[in-house]
Amino acid sequence: MKTIKVGIIGCGVIGSAVAQAVGERFPRSIRVTYLCDHNKERALWLRSVLGRNVKILTAVQLIRLSDVVVEAASGSISASVARQALQLGKRILIMSVGGLLEIKNWSELIKKSRGRVWIPSGAITGVDGLIAASQARVRKVQLVTRKPPQGLQGAPYFLKHRFPVLKGVEEKRVFRGTALAAAKAFPQNINVAAVLSLAGIGPKKTMVEIWTSRAYRSNRHEVSVEGDFGKMQTVTTNIPSPKNPKTSYLAVLSAIASLKEMVSSLQIGT
Repeated sequence: MKTIKVGIIGCGVIGSAVAQAVGERFPRSIRVTYLCDHNKERALWLRSVLGRNVKILTAVQLIRLSDVVVEAASGSISASVARQALQLGKRILIMSVGGLLEIKNWSELIKKSRGRVWIPSGAITGVDGLIAASQARVRKVQLVTRKPPQGLQGAPYFLKHRFPVLKGVEEKRVFRGTALAAAKAFPQNINVAAVLSLAGIGPKKTMVEIWTSRAYRSNRHEVSVEGDFGKMQTVTTNIPSPKNPKTSYLAVLSAIASLKEMVSSLQIGT
């Protein structure tokens, strides 16, 4: 079997974790060959860790030469990376899913391409159930996310809104709106909302609430779905990455599982 050449755009917490996991888990079938990051030092560090003849390229070069592109940079470029990869008929795994909500002709773009897109479920459970339920009528999809304050700080939402004053262990709702609005307001925090909206009833109908408290020590996502199939509720409590509190460890594992699916003859789940 031909070794799959992987190019990773974004050498931060998720990108570096995926790159190292590829070497450990798929040494024969998948190889990280190319890296790209706007921070050259970060890319150089990851190349030194991988210990292989890995090349650091521009995003355009990486997309052209890779068999599989892993986007782990940010929602500000994920749509552009996806477009370029699909136009060249590449396989691409998108981690910054919120950026895809900006593509208006998304389904048309995919139909015209020989490429394929993988969108990992990320830091939530229940996506398979929602995809199955969406084959009939789904009336409601709601996400309630609870995050520690440090996991929300720096979000664009707080350029126009005051960060909540937290006293003791009280809980405060920071945001309520559509998944589309949430993806713009919290691009590094709420990829799970984008995943749910693409799997279900769309970014304008999927509703999101974000809560915070000093008492929170983990990221908690509660998903509620109602439709012709009945009702479904899932709760996922994630341990934040020690290197970046805005990233859940399960999101990293989800990306690795998606890569495994690319080379596996067995697919379990919807």
